[in-house]
Amino acid sequence: MTTPGAYRGLGDIIVTARPYDEYLAMFGLAGEDLLQGPVLDCPAGASGFAPGARARGVDVMAVDPEYAQPPDVLNHRAVADTRYGNQYVRANPHTYAWGFFRDPDDHLARRLAAADAFAADRARSPRRYVAAALPHLPFADDRFRLVLSSHLLFVYPDHLTYSDHLAFARELARVAREEVRIFPLVDTLGARWPLLERLRDDLAREGVGTGVRSVAYEFIRGGDEVLVLRPS
Repeated sequence: MTTPGAYRGLGDIIVTARPYDEYLAMFGLAGEDLLQGPVLDCPAGASGFAPGARARGVDVMAVDPEYAQPPDVLNHRAVADTRYGNQYVRANPHTYAWGFFRDPDDHLARRLAAADAFAADRARSPRRYVAAALPHLPFADDRFRLVLSSHLLFVYPDHLTYSDHLAFARELARVAREEVRIFPLVDTLGARWPLLERLRDDLAREGVGTGVRSVAYEFIRGGDEVLVLRPS
């Protein structure tokens, strides 16, 4: 993990732990969006989405390059990164909207609970957690009905080039049968990614339709939209 200020906003890419209900809100999901499955969460980090969805009968796979680490190492990092993220939230209150989370204490408690749920589920169902990285996923074309991608594209502009964004989006669309949903469209300072329309144009030329939807969720101020990809 880098120190604050080494990169824009939050800094280095962290392993995040978001609870199941936060995923539903972020991506504008309802029960029927999930139950038909299969669903891919990529990159999933230490999210509580997969265990929460599987407990409700959803066929879901989680993918992240960090799964190459031993479970105890990753679990420790997930907790450390969750606490680091919470410290950043407390130090930059103007960047955040309080609605889904009541306050920084609620934010920390719910994110740590998600990290615990992730650790327990990965121990129970290790084959559902695949170590792989964009833009090379070990799945056949159209493998998943729905693909969710949270807090990587658009969020870390200091780490990813435009070519990275295009390659990542193209690969997510390749493994999706119906939709890819990417959230949010802003970085950790709340600035909208300036090359979004160029990306949409390039994807359209490759036969991937796109749309932007508002969602009833906002934590980073201005982060209340999801990009939807519809593969041809």
